[in-house]
Amino acid sequence: MFLVMSKEKIYAYGISLLTVVVLFYVATTMGATQEEAVLTAGAVNRYLPIYQVDTPDKKVALTLNCAWNDSDIDQILAILQKKQVKVTFFMVGEWMEKYPEAVKKIDAAGQNIRKSFSISSTC
Repeated sequence: MFLVMSKEKIYAYGISLLTVVVLFYVATTMGATQEEAVLTAGAVNRYLPIYQVDTPDKKVALTLNCAWNDSDIDQILAILQKKQVKVTFFMVGEWMEKYPEAVKKIDAAGQNIRKSFSISSTC
């Protein structure tokens, strides 16, 4: 079987290959390290999430983001109480203002509450 290629096809494949090589080079040489990413985020007053922390202890951190509604709060708190689990609830200010009773329930249950940035300030 013969492969017949015109000049145009050869040029198109060559340009495509060159583009992939250039993009790969840029991605590998200009990628920011974690320290640079934290510094960059800090420069614009934004915090990056922490996904993993090295520790010799066997621990798991559970977080719940409160930003939509409060329809599941009672069920979530009941499960956490039954399993004797403490979590951190992250709440945006607008949510806290809209659902003050839910905030009180979470606090009364002894769970940790952290106020997050408002949705509008991060968009």
